Amino acid sequence: MARLFVAAALAILGAAFAHAEDSKPGDWTAPEVAEHGDWSTSCDNANDCTSVSVSRDFVKRVESTDPGDYAMPKLWVKRRAGPSARPRVFVDTSTWGQASPLGALTLHVYYDCDGDCTGRAYKLKQIETGRYELAPEQVAAFFAESIKTSRAATRRADGTMHGIITTDGLVAAMRRIDENQERRDTVTAIYAKGKKPASTVPAEKQRPTVRVVRGLNEPSTEMPYHVEVQRIRKLHCTGPHDANETNIQRFRLRNGHNLWSIICANNPHNPTHLWLVETSRDKFEIFKLPRPEQGRPAEMPIQPHSLFDPASGQLSTYHVGEEVGSCGLKRRWAWTGKSFEMIDASEMPACYGIQAHQWLQTYRAIPE
Repeated sequence: MARLFVAAALAILGAAFAHAEDSKPGDWTAPEVAEHGDWSTSCDNANDCTSVSVSRDFVKRVESTDPGDYAMPKLWVKRRAGPSARPRVFVDTSTWGQASPLGALTLHVYYDCDGDCTGRAYKLKQIETGRYELAPEQVAAFFAESIKTSRAATRRADGTMHGIITTDGLVAAMRRIDENQERRDTVTAIYAKGKKPASTVPAEKQRPTVRVVRGLNEPSTEMPYHVEVQRIRKLHCTGPHDANETNIQRFRLRNGHNLWSIICANNPHNPTHLWLVETSRDKFEIFKLPRPEQGRPAEMPIQPHSLFDPASGQLSTYHVGEEVGSCGLKRRWAWTGKSFEMIDASEMPACYGIQAHQWLQTYRAIPE
């Protein structure tokens, strides 16, 4: 059953993303993303944090064992930075964005016994089909009881069992959030609680804003023998040198600049593009793509699976690992007229029915 589920998940993922050839998840997972047992956690540049009950160890174990007849919902914990922000707990019963109507559910801590033994019922409010939020006034009690076991469970309104959720790693994940948001030894901490007042917790960091130069229209296909473009491409790319195979596109921008996209490595499973900015007629320049997450150095604008959206003015790239159940990364930048600036970045070490828009955020700016 588990193998069939993972195989189906990979087939769906493969339809949206081609697997990368040159990297394994451990090579690209950002320091902002940590795995604790069965849980993965990240905090972004504003110190807003998210944690979910999926990790590479979890996926490997599920793949190799029969999970049984119950569903396997995911538990999410989100907490913004700042002294007044409270943790929010969500139950997600969807798989790759698809969910069946289940009606009312309750959340429980699951205890090992001869049968299905669960603790008190915690109230879940349905937000939409497949997504529920734990009642805010019961979050602290759920965390406190969860220390006792390594699993949680969901039950239907009639009391029958619905699903089992792993909480192996939950405590470590919440402690990481406490540390990142400097809550340890304060009354706001989840597990590292102390007597320091909430006022000692730092405020949420302000997100940078990016003034975006947007595109005018869809790309125009250019003659592939443009001499200067081909010269630059040969300096930086290892792909085919036949001018007819380089797939050049030009995007006109609202400030009069042009953004050019050139195939740099024409591998059907991992197409890589070189991005150039034409700042004046026939003046092509290479501008590096910044990596402000934890002060990383800027990188060359040679990106796998990269696309430009004229309406938003954003250049996006994604990369997916080859290992079974692995996810990948997504990054977006925008041209400001002088340089590229990062809009956002997200990563996910392992997938188990998690869509790309749910991947863990490591950086976010506000586009204008």
